[in-house]
Amino acid sequence: MAAFDRYNDGSQNPPRLQVQHSLWSMIKLPMNSEVEWTIPEKFAKIKAAGFEGVECWLTDDDEADRRAALDHEGLRLTLGHHPHSLDDVRATVARAVRLNADFVFAQPLNPFYPLNEAAEFLREARKIAHDSGKPLFVETHRNNIPESLNQALQLIELIPEIRFTGDLSHFVVISEFYGLEYERAIERMMPVLSRTSHLHGRISNGEQVQVDVGVGTGQTPQFFVQMWTAAMREWRKGAGPGDVFPFASELGPPRYAITMPDGKEFSDRWEQSLVMKRLAEQAWEESAQAD
Repeated sequence: MAAFDRYNDGSQNPPRLQVQHSLWSMIKLPMNSEVEWTIPEKFAKIKAAGFEGVECWLTDDDEADRRAALDHEGLRLTLGHHPHSLDDVRATVARAVRLNADFVFAQPLNPFYPLNEAAEFLREARKIAHDSGKPLFVETHRNNIPESLNQALQLIELIPEIRFTGDLSHFVVISEFYGLEYERAIERMMPVLSRTSHLHGRISNGEQVQVDVGVGTGQTPQFFVQMWTAAMREWRKGAGPGDVFPFASELGPPRYAITMPDGKEFSDRWEQSLVMKRLAEQAWEESAQAD
């Protein structure tokens, strides 16, 4: 397997799961409170709940503050960005090197970009990151390349070596998958799942992109566990010492989060993020079992 197809922490430890939390997901928490948690409070909550790292989208103005808060709690850093030019990629990769981020994920371009040109952009973006010693994964996400499963499959034909950050909620809502057997969702997604090196924990019911799943035992969340398990099982096939599979709980604030007419949330995203963590751990355990 080519270098930088996965995040490696440089240790001799067996392949393992690393559960992270998105900083974006901490916006407007605690739920419906007039006073939002401060950055130090957010990072302390994340650490106390057993998450190992935080996904951040940083600027020159806030990077020092965020890095200091991460260091105070002993949390790892992952960087996300939405690059529209190779200079955007270079800037984020330089930030990743400067701040010792583990890897970078990208929501590149826009879904109307000519796919051949997008493929060339992504080849160069990966090279920029890899030349700086950082893996770069391409997120499956609406409003970028690839926006849909069909677009991802076409992209794979152009760049077979591509590696993904799998936010499968987007493909599930675009394809209106319910997790029913006749849909063959996992089979159709296998070319993507087999190239996934990082997962985002958000669950769609095939209509809304983000729903409350209770304690996570229902059919909808367990359908996602099956997809995550398939991705993790494929990733394990090429894993070696020091390789890490990152999974980030990423539940968006309004307008991602469904609200009541008065604008208040009825689902506690913090509590649901803990459910995402448990479901990721379930998928990891199941991925170690034989088919």
